[in-house]
Amino acid sequence: MRIAVDVDGVLADLAGMIIKIYKEETGVEIPRESITEWEFWHRLSMTRQQFMGLIVKSWSRWREITPTEDDIAEDVMNLARHGVVDVLTQRPAETINPVKLWLKHHDVVYRSFTWVPLRSSKLNFVYDVYIDDSPRLADQFPLKNRILMVYDQPWNRNVQPRNNIVRVSSLDEAAKIIEAGAASV
Repeated sequence: MRIAVDVDGVLADLAGMIIKIYKEETGVEIPRESITEWEFWHRLSMTRQQFMGLIVKSWSRWREITPTEDDIAEDVMNLARHGVVDVLTQRPAETINPVKLWLKHHDVVYRSFTWVPLRSSKLNFVYDVYIDDSPRLADQFPLKNRILMVYDQPWNRNVQPRNNIVRVSSLDEAAKIIEAGAASV
């Protein structure tokens, strides 16, 4: 089984770092639970380009970005017991090296690291299981032969589970679903 794991919002709490930097720069605190949409930067009167700059700035401080789960390295190794785990991440090119440093720093082991350019789609890469927090990916998800595990975040709560889309609250839960065979394709 081939398993693709996203970074931002699944392995790394990028939202927490964005919130921190936004407060440092503006004095305005954004409650995490208020980020209920994928393109929430519109509510902050930011352009997409400004938001991408904020992502780059956040990853320049990669040592301060916390994992989404306390035992992230162990959780990814647990997934690897059920198949090959690759990191599949869509991001500004300038953040690739800091992300790799972050993964190494947190002992996250994976087979390959695949960068998906911002104007491309993760669905161009064929995996049996995708673990991702993007509601956009769920909107585009094919009807068969693949499983999307939506890693629960405030910005994807409108994604409704269906035959091949399952909501998970942790990587441990994702591994249990895979182990139980619910993610077999």
